Amino acid sequence: MKIFFLIFAFAIIFYPQNVNSQIVKYSNDFLQIGGFSSEQAMAGSNFSSISGADAGFSNPARMFSGDYKVDFSYMHCNYFQSMANFDMAAAVIDTDSLTALGLTFLRFGVDDIQNTIYLFDSQGNINYDNISYFSAADYALIFSLSRRVKSFPGLSLGANIKLIYRMEGSFAKAYGFGFDIAASWQKRKFSASAVLKDVSTTFNFWSVNSSKFDSVYLSTGNSVPENKLEQTAPSLNIGASYYWNFYRFKLLTSAALQTFFDGERNMLLHSEFASADLKLGLELSYFDLFFLRFGLSDFQHNNRFTLSDKITVNPSFGAGVSFFRFRFDYAFFASKSAGLNSNMFTLGIRLGAERH
Repeated sequence: MKIFFLIFAFAIIFYPQNVNSQIVKYSNDFLQIGGFSSEQAMAGSNFSSISGADAGFSNPARMFSGDYKVDFSYMHCNYFQSMANFDMAAAVIDTDSLTALGLTFLRFGVDDIQNTIYLFDSQGNINYDNISYFSAADYALIFSLSRRVKSFPGLSLGANIKLIYRMEGSFAKAYGFGFDIAASWQKRKFSASAVLKDVSTTFNFWSVNSSKFDSVYLSTGNSVPENKLEQTAPSLNIGASYYWNFYRFKLLTSAALQTFFDGERNMLLHSEFASADLKLGLELSYFDLFFLRFGLSDFQHNNRFTLSDKITVNPSFGAGVSFFRFRFDYAFFASKSAGLNSNMFTLGIRLGAERH
């Protein structure tokens, strides 16, 4: 592990000086989409109470799976009328009562994109046979660690190491590295968490294949992008959750504040230094078997058509069922600003000897 960090440090120090380096707003934004269905249905407000495989991506301090030693989750979601696909799979194993290890893999991609660079030949004639297809996809492999603090009951700490690969067909590709740290504290029905993502910024090393851009492309006035080092600024999630019991029912209320430090964004709280989005959620469960969830997020100032500073919000909701070792969760969320609705499905399974 020491050798790995040493190599990474040398890669940053001695990276070619002719490569541009800058903090890019919305860099690696596919990692900000959110977690599994149970979290998305509550607008991401419940990251302070999730557990098991669902927690590795959003809150590595809470990966302990509880009654079973091993936990798996798989999620699929379509965006933009099924033009884009988002898939995520995760596994967590409790190595002992104090430690849990996790692995998460995710892909967000758009496939079968038409490449029309060679549509016109050197004489300006259209040749449809020159159309080819490519994919633009983002990948991430996340290694997670949770550790309970034995001397401080209820406190657990966590960390993520993120390896990133992004590709735009054969035109450009990027390799990235970053890490997150997290802390969570739980006492009876109350839990609170803080997750600092991209702690020292996450680095993406972009490499452009200039040979894919021929003279016809350049003659139209287009410019070839340059190789560069792109950095993702840190962001901070803080949140809390509380349970109420009503006979056979349980009500979970949760709230979170997601803060970005990459410049001003159109969010409820915003400034040149930081912008923050409020997330609220409710979950009603029956015997921990059936679940109904609701959430609110993306509070935005919308004054494009009126002089008043009207605030809009995006709702989300979902349902879930858990029985024996299996669980199934569904989430639906709408984005008024992007004009899209999305459906998300998650299937989970727990393995290993049941603990009593």
